[in-house]
Amino acid sequence: MDPKDTSSERTIIAQKLKALYDEISPLIEEFTREVCPHCENVCCKHRHGRFEPLDEAFIEALGVKVPVACADRDGDDWCEFLTEQGCRKPRWQRPFRCTWYFCEALLRYMPEANPKGLRRLQALLQEIQKLRQALSSNL
Repeated sequence: MDPKDTSSERTIIAQKLKALYDEISPLIEEFTREVCPHCENVCCKHRHGRFEPLDEAFIEALGVKVPVACADRDGDDWCEFLTEQGCRKPRWQRPFRCTWYFCEALLRYMPEANPKGLRRLQALLQEIQKLRQALSSNL
């Protein structure tokens, strides 16, 4: 296979992934804006904000430089991108675990708050997983 074909296929997959991240983000934020401000044990730790190789391949396929994590931060420190208003990075520029991980408080809240929104969120996560697998196959 021509390397250009593989590269353009990765770009197409990455663009589809970005569109899904853009669609899923408001659904997640609907839940996190209600639960996270009251949390005493913040999930957004520095150690969780590190990119895995597939995260890097996705971002690079979009022609964007992968952010470099601050090396001198302790893993248990809050993520360097976390602000009082939430993450300053758009969802598609975050490690995938920042999209799929939900703490117990969120898992309890989501089905009661918006069951329809939760079902859509779950469907989008499945679509994202499929595209990530396709991207992985193209590396």
